[in-house]
Amino acid sequence: MSPSEDSQAESQRQIQELEQKEAEALLRADTSSLRTLWADDMLVNSTANLIAGKELLLEMIQTGRLRLQSLERRTLRFEVNSELAVVTGNEASQLAGAYSQYKLFCSYMNVWRKRQGAWQLVGRHVGLIERKEAQPE
Repeated sequence: MSPSEDSQAESQRQIQELEQKEAEALLRADTSSLRTLWADDMLVNSTANLIAGKELLLEMIQTGRLRLQSLERRTLRFEVNSELAVVTGNEASQLAGAYSQYKLFCSYMNVWRKRQGAWQLVGRHVGLIERKEAQPE
């Protein structure tokens, strides 16, 4: 591999790891980790037609208005360069609380930007594919 291919492969490995860390932090409602993983200027467009930034989402998690019972993320494609990464895939999630009777199947796109040597999530779009009644476990 050439040095640029090595660098690209390393960036892709880092992004794959961050994708998993971010999903795990969401599932655990770990706002401390999310505060680091999410950029201050992050913008999210969700399935609930909510366009929100980092602080609003962190508040929703802290107060329990946004709590996940399950989250499975499957990455389908990466486009990575030295400072920007676009990741697409699909997710299956189940909210905790009032809407826990539904399982959501969504497509997603995450945009990561490298700033001062560290990758952070700067944008996220989640599109609802299907909502099904959750099966009791």
